[in-house]
Amino acid sequence: MAVTLFIMRHGDAEPAQALKADAVRPLSTMGEHEVLASATWLNDYIQQRGGNGLDWLTVSPYIRAQQTATIVESEVAVSTRDICEDAVPESSPETFVDWFFAMLQTRHMNAKHVMLVSHMPFISYLVATLDKQTPPLLFPTAAMAEIRIDVNAGRAEFVRMIAPSAAE
Repeated sequence: MAVTLFIMRHGDAEPAQALKADAVRPLSTMGEHEVLASATWLNDYIQQRGGNGLDWLTVSPYIRAQQTATIVESEVAVSTRDICEDAVPESSPETFVDWFFAMLQTRHMNAKHVMLVSHMPFISYLVATLDKQTPPLLFPTAAMAEIRIDVNAGRAEFVRMIAPSAAE
């Protein structure tokens, strides 16, 4: 079974305020525009490939990631959206990969296009964990890595980094 995974970093967020937890930082106005540009690009790309949206969208519980996912859903049809508590900045990419493949083999067996919205440095190490030939990558805000997954073989291949401009 072949799946295309898009790993997206949340959009630009408001700076951390004193005594406020990182988890509650919202997107900035610039971040909203960045995410909208990426989501528009993603919708066009999936449609050009004969798809009709994301089969599964899994998201960090942090506010800025949830806001990013909501903007993605405003542009891209999403069949299933859920929260993954193991997709926060300090999460283990190895643990996530085990869970992710198990989900693809059980709950999302017919998925073709899936997305994770999460944070640095987690997503940087996640790409390197999925594809051992790819070093950890620096993700700009609202950028996406495209990964081809062979679920049956348990393998993944980094394809490219996509960072549409909000000015486009």
